[in-house]
Amino acid sequence: MTWPSWGEIIWGLASDKIAIGLAVALITMTVLAAGPLHPIDNLINTLPRPYWSEVRVFLILWPDTIASRFVALPVLTLVAFQLAYWHRSWRPIILGASGVFGMICLVASMKLLLARNHPRTLDPSFFSDNGGVSFPSGHGANAICIYGLVLFLIIRYRAARPHIIRRLAYAIVSIAIIQSAVSAFLHFHWFTDLVAGMIAGGLALRLMIRLDRMIPEGRTATWWPWRGRELWSGRERERFLAGKR
Repeated sequence: MTWPSWGEIIWGLASDKIAIGLAVALITMTVLAAGPLHPIDNLINTLPRPYWSEVRVFLILWPDTIASRFVALPVLTLVAFQLAYWHRSWRPIILGASGVFGMICLVASMKLLLARNHPRTLDPSFFSDNGGVSFPSGHGANAICIYGLVLFLIIRYRAARPHIIRRLAYAIVSIAIIQSAVSAFLHFHWFTDLVAGMIAGGLALRLMIRLDRMIPEGRTATWWPWRGRELWSGRERERFLAGKR
């Protein structure tokens, strides 16, 4: 399999049906969040917060932090480096780093471009003069993209049994839901911020999976410095040679 050209990579990413669907969903949610869904955002933002003083600190330090990059990135780093060492290839590290970088660029550009007010202002408008960067939620994107990359790498390299993979998938969904509920409860984000953030994270994840399928196997194994090819099994050697053809 030969290395695709830049044009083939761009067309492959742009023609992916799931990525197109997620991009349409993200654009649709952005349009709805700009006005039609303001009543829902305001309703959720003004709901009573029972036991606010008792649980606020706990929610900030624990459930809300699980989807932060300070927690999610070390998990992804550990998994990527472990798989890279086992398979003597930089590919898991490159996939993880590229996916996170793409997700950060997407979310940051939308935040700066749309400049949505913070929920504590009680004004869900876009293009604010207060320097708001509420939309979309970075934590929502982290929960789907970063933990999704962890699951993708585990599945790709068959590092866990199917029942473990299912439990990990349920855990990721639970993290996203719990973090979103906590973030809305704490007035950190509008409801539509959180939905859009998860869609943006899913889009970045899907593009990374699609890109991985287009890049030939075995290329980054030649750069691996710490374990010689004499340690490879026959099956690994065949996979490497097949990737170089």
